[in-house]
Amino acid sequence: MDKVYQIAVFVSDHGFGHGTRTCSVLKEIVKLVTCELTIFSNLPSWFFDQNLGKATKFKHYQFKVDIGLIQNGPFIHDVKKTIKLLIEFLEFKSCEVENIEEICSKQSHDLIISDISPLGIHLADKLNIPSVLVENFTWEWIYEEYRKEFPDIEFVIMLMKRIYERVNLRIQATPFCNKISSAIPVPPISRKLKEKPYEIKKKLGIPIFSKVFLITTGGIFKKVYSADKMAKHEDCTFICSSEEPEIRHEKNLISLPLKSEIHYPDLVNTSDLVVGKVGYGTLAECWLTDTPLLGCFRENFRESHILQEYANKHLHSHELSVDEFEKMNWIERAIGILEISKREKLLSKVNGAEVAAQSIAKFISKINR
Repeated sequence: MDKVYQIAVFVSDHGFGHGTRTCSVLKEIVKLVTCELTIFSNLPSWFFDQNLGKATKFKHYQFKVDIGLIQNGPFIHDVKKTIKLLIEFLEFKSCEVENIEEICSKQSHDLIISDISPLGIHLADKLNIPSVLVENFTWEWIYEEYRKEFPDIEFVIMLMKRIYERVNLRIQATPFCNKISSAIPVPPISRKLKEKPYEIKKKLGIPIFSKVFLITTGGIFKKVYSADKMAKHEDCTFICSSEEPEIRHEKNLISLPLKSEIHYPDLVNTSDLVVGKVGYGTLAECWLTDTPLLGCFRENFRESHILQEYANKHLHSHELSVDEFEKMNWIERAIGILEISKREKLLSKVNGAEVAAQSIAKFISKINR
């Protein structure tokens, strides 16, 4: 009988991108390794139920395992508050940390995977458990940009760097920000598709020839749309996330709850254009589906410059200012983009989730010989 490996997974709740990336990799790992997963993340349980599915065995403990960068909305950061919380968090002495450590000790984990929680790597080192880091950036690299304005962050950068250096296996998901020579590079990691565009349109009542625009704020809800402006374009359908508990139709605007039965990558694939904030998950899913992008790239977030450069080279990408996005001054331009964009489905793309899972499975076999 095959050994059942106990794998602990620590996932940042800075947006949904770390969570979707991790779930993509975990779904591939369970195909290669007989394992049980214990997930520690402040993301809600429904998120993992939705993205891992019933076939994947896991337990979820909703704990704060990462501070990241405190946000006041999709585009505004609070660096001062971030530093204050980080100095306390990185002592790893809170009751939550003690509870997590106790769970890890009792369950005798064979491996800890982190995206990009420093706590997971700290506990792996402390408990002598092999560790894997999946990243396209690490926090100390992000914080370096704030050194001049916030000198107190230097101490945090030093602590974070030491923690990330302790990892046993490092996987860098394209487009990654800071190349590490010992790391394994993989293609962009994205969730796989489930349904065809015509099936999604049927479910949502979208006319078959309607132009579909998907509006995204990157998992952090903010109303950035005007139903009246959208209604002027009857041949278009606009889809956005909302805090409503159910799907709501208002003229040609469809509001979807974050906890929706519609698989988000299928929405991306159904859309003629994705509009809004660009994080790793949005970029990877546009890349996988060859969906054109009219994106807001945050000027004060270091990763955005890397994502923007990659989008310009490898996607049908166009840029949009935050002001234009929030004031809805982009519809005519978006329609014009569709007239010049030639969307071609490339079937030869390799999803980085499969490559990452193969590397992790190989690592597991080595450490347990």
